Amino acid sequence: MDDLDRLIEKTEREKPGFAAAVEKRKGELLIGAKLREARKKLKLTQREAAEKWSISQQSISKIENARDDDISLHTLNEYARALGHELHFILKPREKRGHGAML
Repeated sequence: MDDLDRLIEKTEREKPGFAAAVEKRKGELLIGAKLREARKKLKLTQREAAEKWSISQQSISKIENARDDDISLHTLNEYARALGHELHFILKPREKRGHGAML
């Protein structure tokens, strides 16, 4: 168990639900990071990607940094397509870690 796992467990004991919130946020950040990586491989700035897709640079930033709780799967898929990619999801059971915390 690393320091991050211990911190999550400690905070979960103090604030039940914290571990689930961390897990949710981790997934959101991972999706944004993958889209940002795809954009950068194309050597596009956020502004250039926004122009290609006809949306604002701020919208691209919100997607890539997972700063909008209302981003739909359709929006994520459209952004991936604008970058010349397909979006695929894998549904798998969570692994139990620590003292019953789901991470």
